[in-house]
Amino acid sequence: MGAIHLVRHGQASFGSGDYDRLSETGHLQARLAGEDMACRGLRPDVIIHGGLRRQRETAEGLLDGLRAHSDRDVAVEVDERWAEYDADAVLEAARVAGLTADHGTLDSAGSSDEAKQAFQRQLDAALGHWAGLEAFAEYRRDADSALADAAARSGTGRTTVVVSSAGTISLAVAGLLADPEGVVGLWTRLQRVTVNTGTARVVVGRGGMTCIAVNEHQHLERAAGPGHPRRLVTLR
Repeated sequence: MGAIHLVRHGQASFGSGDYDRLSETGHLQARLAGEDMACRGLRPDVIIHGGLRRQRETAEGLLDGLRAHSDRDVAVEVDERWAEYDADAVLEAARVAGLTADHGTLDSAGSSDEAKQAFQRQLDAALGHWAGLEAFAEYRRDADSALADAAARSGTGRTTVVVSSAGTISLAVAGLLADPEGVVGLWTRLQRVTVNTGTARVVVGRGGMTCIAVNEHQHLERAAGPGHPRRLVTLR
């Protein structure tokens, strides 16, 4: 069997004026994810990341963590299909449709826990509307084809690591786990709880793809220590 590891990017810079870059914690999370893979004997054949800066920086940190425990080089590639939907565009579409009020953006919203929760509530409400638009259908086609291509190159004994974002990873996983009519509902629930550098694992065999784990993040809890195991676990 082959394997695909779908890794969400590290914590980005919500409300800082430039969301699409990792925070200090995000850089640490990325490196810890790579070190954890190396310590478990995982040797990726390729790391693929989406075209967003936060995805690239996570792939770089993950690679640094792998190299700290192994001198094996790993190919790195960019695939724009693994980028994320534009949350600000999703919110704007809902506002134009009269479904939500004015909203902050990923760049301009406050950085407090309360601001993050308020932003998430508005986004949750807007996603249901966006899922009925052609933009979502195109986004889903891209995610499905990107996952199929990753599976095609993950033959027997080969491992592909993909660095993406919560929405795109959750959509790929929902497509494997849910009945067709339940994909959108599971997609919205999964992305809400997918932690930074949380990992979904997919095995690839003769019968196709099977998702065997979702949102694994033990590497963060181990690094934080028993006194405060959730210290490095973030959602935004």
